[in-house]
Amino acid sequence: MGVSLTEKPSRGRPRSEEGRVAILQAFVDLSREQGYEKVSIDAVAKRAGVSRSTIYRWYKDKREIVVDASVDLVGNSGFSGVTGNFSDDINSFFSATFVTANDIGQLFTAMMAEAQADSDFANTVWRRYSAPRREALRLVILQAPGAGEVGAEGMEFMLDMLFGAIWYRMMSKHSPLDLNFQQELIKTIKTLIARG
Repeated sequence: MGVSLTEKPSRGRPRSEEGRVAILQAFVDLSREQGYEKVSIDAVAKRAGVSRSTIYRWYKDKREIVVDASVDLVGNSGFSGVTGNFSDDINSFFSATFVTANDIGQLFTAMMAEAQADSDFANTVWRRYSAPRREALRLVILQAPGAGEVGAEGMEFMLDMLFGAIWYRMMSKHSPLDLNFQQELIKTIKTLIARG
């Protein structure tokens, strides 16, 4: 479900995987503790045990770090991909999504907020984070009986509606991302498929 980090053009010397993981973990931990807005490159460097120049050799700014961190978090969320069983896979997708969102959702919402002000960054977020997640959910839904009859436009609408509901709850915090919500989303998918 995650996108390989190797697709980004590299700057300077090749990345050390150990250093990369330390930077991303430090960034996520500091975001949990302080909130995304308050996280500085200096604090990330200190927590990760690397120099500022090491971070800047790999990342232009913290917005680039938040994309890598978000992709890694989603890739390590516990969803293993399409197995051929719609019920298992849809529950796995939503469960993994909710666990990660409930843990560090403010990181994702901060990334989306940053994307609103910069179309280039928005394109990066779409390409590396949003589009792969959307494609993963599309492939899961296509396993459901009758899903092939929904059509391309119907599928796009369904995906917008599902992700829109998740993002709305994550951003507004008016209701939880929990098992009840997960079951309602799955019922909605089945209803939309049944309507064709």
